[in-house]
Order: sequence, then structure tokens, then C-alpha cells
Amino acid sequence: MDKKSLIAMIACGIIMILYYPFIMPLLSPKKTVPNEAAKEEIPYRSTQIEDRVQVPAFSHQSVQSQTDIPLQEVVIENELVKYDLTNEGAGLKSVELKQFKGEEAKTTLSLLKDGATEYYPLAIDNILQRSNFRKQRYTVSKQGCNKVVFATQIEEGLRLVKTFSLLPSKYDVNMDVQIENNTDTEITLSYNIIASSMIAHEGIPASDMAAVIGRDMGNNRIKLVQIATKKFPTVEESTCIVWAGAVNKFFAAVLKPASNDLVASINAQAFDAQGSLSNEKADTGDFMVTVQTHKLRLPPHGAVNHNFIYYTGPKKEEYLKQYDTLGALLSYGWFHVISKVLLAFLNTVHHVIPNYGISIIILTIVIKAILFPLTRKSQMSMFRMQQLQPLVSQLKEKYKHDKQKLGKEQVLLFKKYGVNPMGGCLPMFLQLPVFFALFRTLQISFEMRQAPFCLWITDLSRPDTLLHFSFSLPILGNALNILPLIMTAASYAQTRITPKAPAADPQAQAQQKMMSFMPVMFAFILYSMPSGLTIYWTTSTLLSILETLLIRKTLKKVRIG
Repeated sequence: MDKKSLIAMIACGIIMILYYPFIMPLLSPKKTVPNEAAKEEIPYRSTQIEDRVQVPAFSHQSVQSQTDIPLQEVVIENELVKYDLTNEGAGLKSVELKQFKGEEAKTTLSLLKDGATEYYPLAIDNILQRSNFRKQRYTVSKQGCNKVVFATQIEEGLRLVKTFSLLPSKYDVNMDVQIENNTDTEITLSYNIIASSMIAHEGIPASDMAAVIGRDMGNNRIKLVQIATKKFPTVEESTCIVWAGAVNKFFAAVLKPASNDLVASINAQAFDAQGSLSNEKADTGDFMVTVQTHKLRLPPHGAVNHNFIYYTGPKKEEYLKQYDTLGALLSYGWFHVISKVLLAFLNTVHHVIPNYGISIIILTIVIKAILFPLTRKSQMSMFRMQQLQPLVSQLKEKYKHDKQKLGKEQVLLFKKYGVNPMGGCLPMFLQLPVFFALFRTLQISFEMRQAPFCLWITDLSRPDTLLHFSFSLPILGNALNILPLIMTAASYAQTRITPKAPAADPQAQAQQKMMSFMPVMFAFILYSMPSGLTIYWTTSTLLSILETLLIRKTLKKVRIG
């Protein structure tokens, strides 16, 4: 055997000796331990979910059955609002607004009818064809004074985590919805969330409650769509929806996704008196609004995360402007600009004299003072029309066969003495926009809620009811409201001192006779309106009487000839 062969044999022997204990383990794949492998194979989930909410990774062995999970309630709160959450559906059982009193101004306001229904706001009601998912019980994975995390298994390999967090001095709770796909298959799904349910009543449900939608009109414009309760039992909308919920007269419960293109549609459904879904009209004013998402694609071992803001607070500009697009909830209609000016004036006076009833009276005085020159000119024109009637009668007799000539001569006569036949209507027409704007301002402005004036008038946003009868009258109901009666008496007195229509003008007389019925009509119209509006109209009528007496004293010195 030569030297080279000997060296080769020795090298092969050394390799064979070292191969099994040392070399083979280095070249072979590592043996895996099942529990350790589960931790190593989901780096995407660990980054996207665990680090965000700090809850344990899902394990089939750790999930309890529904019967093993007890009912549990968790409270998170700040200085403004208190949220009572339940692990059944991970929904909102009640909302308490600490700064406000309830409808009767006796207890702290509860914005939701606690326990009146099983359809809790913020619960996911339908996912993967599970239509009763609102009853799913979650486990509480984390809990604090201003944060709570709920987790549950939708089905094998699908995990849902809902995180609720609350910031100081805010009327909203932030909700994070995370759906994790732990399977090897891509999954497509959508889900719906209950945006509002059984919001508390403020005033008459038929006129003071509605489902609301914020519709994106482009160019940073949001259109408020209000769905009155009379349109229920079921209403669906699916166009450019950026938020949805419910409002009563002064408060809102609105769900707003962080992404404007998440919502596919909303559904509004009536409740019956027991808080169950109904196919009848929403006579009790109770209803539910749900938000349906677009279809979502979950890749294998991936997740989606959606963030929502749930605003539960007053429809007041100083709070709504903190949230992008929610300012549209406060809509004054056609006379928006006038309403804003009127409200700014009322608030300015209120800072000096902290009584909105007095602010309304001062506003009325200012409006009458501004219009006084027109009112004086109008009444002077009406008085002179009376004095000119003999001359008008002569012209009618002279040109009774020539209507065109008669018209021209009447125009010349009126022009000579500065008479405007339509001048009497001008002050009224100028007051109408202010009246309608003030009506809207007093109807929805939060400042009027539970704002007292004097004596029995304790809430300017409501009728000034002195007492209730044991019986009910047609139209008027069972309430005795005093201000509309005072306003009617004042309006009747005003018609008695208004310059009379000339006897030679039957058309003017008929018109004036019709106007004499206006006080009674206004009494019926304003009888159940906010007392703040009745204060304005009553004060305006009394000031008009003083104006007329003053102007008539001046007009006695006027002579035509």
C-alpha cells in the first residue's frame, strides 16, 4: 500500500468516526417542539396583534367554551362620561353623561336605555353568517380604568379582539377591531356593528329623534341625512357613508370609522315597547342603527385592524368641532347664517346676564329697534291710505270705464303723498327669516336645554307648562301653557289698534278680517313650541302695540290736502 492510499484510508476513518455524533446533526433540519413552533411561525401576528394590544397569542387549548365564560361588566370612565361595557357581545350597556341631568333634571343623564334590549351598541351582530353573534361572550384579556380588551374565537382559526380606550375630557370611546386569520387559507368576510340602540328620549320622539348619516359629498363637504322615526320599521342607505348613528333633540350617539371607505351600508330598524325588533312603525321612538362593512380579505396568518370613534355627547359646537366631519350634526337649515348670528348674540348677552330668557327679550328689543324705521313708514303709509280713500273713490268714479287710466292715476296719487300700498307687509316679511331662524335656534341649540327663565318657566326648550289636566283636549293635549294665551291676547289687542282698511276697499277689508284670525292660529301653532320662542313672539307683539300707539300719536299731526 503506497503512502497516498494509507493517508486516504486514515482520513475516511476519521470522517466516519466524526460524522454521526457531530457532522450529521449540523446538516439535518432541527427537530421542532409543537409549543415552541407555534411561537416561531407567526411573526406577522406577533407584530400586528400581540404588540398592539398585549394579549396572549391564541391557543385552541386556552379558549373556553361559551358556557364556561361568566357574564362580566367592565366600567371605563373619565371626568365627562362613564361607559358600562359587557362581555356579552363586547358591547356598550349604558352611557352616563356626568355633566348633564336627565329629562326631568333630577338624576344624571343616561344616554342609553340601560338593559332595555339585547342589542347593545358597539356589539358585532353578524359575521360569517352568524346572525346572533351579539350574544357571543368574550373573555376580558386586559382591564384598566380607561382601557379594556375583549377577545373571542369566531370559529376555528379565527380570532377577534376588541379594544376600548378612553381619553381625558372627551365624549368618545375609541374602539379597535382586530380580526386574526390563523389558518392556511385566505378568508373573505364582512361584519356589521350596532351603531346605536335605544337612545334616550328628549321631548317628543316623533319630532325630536332620528337616525342620522354623514354622507361624503366631496370637497370636504358632509351632508347630514336624517331619517325620521315615521319612516321605520326598516330603512337602508348605501351611498358614500362616513358615519352613522342616532340623535335625539340635544344628544348624539354616532359611530365614525377612521377610514371613510369602510362602510358599505347602514340599516335602521324599529323596536317595539319591549326592545325587540319590530315590523311595525317606531311608535315608541325606539330604533337601532347598524353599520355594515365592505367585504374584507384576510390572508393566511394575517390580520385586519379597523379603528372606530364612538361619539356619545351633546350636539354642541364646542364639542363636535373636535371631531372631523361631526360638525354636520348641528344643522340650522336654510337660515344657518342668521341662526349662528342670533345664537352668538344670545350667548354674548348671557355672559353679562346669565338668563337666556332675558337674552331673548333683549334680542327682541334690538330687532324691533332695527326695524322701527320701516315699521313707522309702513304704518304712516297705511294711515295715509285711509285719508286718501275719498280721492281714490273719485278716481274710480271718473275712470270707471278706463281701468288702465285708473291705475296710472292711482299710482300718481300714491306717489304724490308718499304712500306704498304694500308697505304694511314689509316689516312682517323682514321679521319672518328672523322668526324661522330663531325658531330653529331655540329648537336645537343645546344652550336652551333646561335653561330657566322665571317662575314656572324652567326650560326654554320646552313649552311653559304650568299644570297638567286629568283629561286631554283636541290639539292642545292635557297641558296648560300660559305664554301662548298671553301672546294671543296681546295679538288680539294689536289688531284692534291697527289702522283699519277703508270701507271703500272690500278687498282690503276682507284681508284685514282674515288677519284678525291670525292670533288664534298662532296660538294653536305655538302652543306646544319651546317657551323661548313664545317669549320672543309675545315680547315682539307687546312692543308692536307700543310702537303703534307711539306712531299713531305722531300720525295725528299729518294732514293731506
